[in-house]
Amino acid sequence: MRTSPLDATKQSNNNNAPSRRQLIHGIVTGAILSSSLLLPKVAQAAQTPLERLVRVEEIGNGLDLTSPPPLSSSEVFYPTSMTNTNWQVQRVLTSVEGDVGQAGLAWKLLGGSSDELAFTSKLTEVYEEQYIAAPEEMKDAFYKHDLDQDGKLLQAAISDRGCELSSRTGLEKDAVQWNTKGSNSIDYTRDKDGAVTLTVVQRKIEPPSDTGFGSDEVYRIQASAGGIFAGTNVDRAARVRRRYRRGFDEATGKRILDCIEIVTTHRVLDGIAGMEFPTSTCKSRLRLTQL
Repeated sequence: MRTSPLDATKQSNNNNAPSRRQLIHGIVTGAILSSSLLLPKVAQAAQTPLERLVRVEEIGNGLDLTSPPPLSSSEVFYPTSMTNTNWQVQRVLTSVEGDVGQAGLAWKLLGGSSDELAFTSKLTEVYEEQYIAAPEEMKDAFYKHDLDQDGKLLQAAISDRGCELSSRTGLEKDAVQWNTKGSNSIDYTRDKDGAVTLTVVQRKIEPPSDTGFGSDEVYRIQASAGGIFAGTNVDRAARVRRRYRRGFDEATGKRILDCIEIVTTHRVLDGIAGMEFPTSTCKSRLRLTQL
């Protein structure tokens, strides 16, 4: 029996077509390879300065979290009149844009209240802050007031960051380690989050003046990856910008500070944070009243 050219073509195509077993094998192999790309890297070989430079250039406006440049200021400086004073803070979240999950996680790791309704329902957080004299080793903790014609240098105050995080999270003061020398970091442990390290890797400040003052800081957040990788720490990046304006409460006459805070989260790849395009943006309004 003769086979027509059309029948021969069909038979050839059937012979070349993958079997059901081959199709299943291909799908499973592809899934394994794809999932392996999502696994966090536990260890990496040391890289040369040239390799590190290439890594930074590959991410738009990248910031190397693992070996950042020296900070331009040893701390965020506040007016000298705030030295040794206590303030009540009323904080309320006003808007969230972008990836709400990342925004909420950064909000909590940076010291957000244990009551998550403060984020999900935008309830007002109330806690206390203390301001102390800048230590002697902070040689740059001086500023000139723009209304002082004599140009006298004033010693700045700084925020007791350990006290702030303790008051905001409800943790004991001993559970929060504020490292002011060299590392500019805070270590704390909260039951659900595990051990967390917050390190300032970039800082710009606006010194106190008659119009106000402010700061712009980038944090490297080292904390658990969560989920099935809870035992592995990962790097996250958050940028915190604050602008303060001084005033007086008309009802009580007490000094107040009004602050606008903007927190953005950023993608991190191999220790490099892409600062050009944030993945989320949180805006908050703070009112500080002197006690």
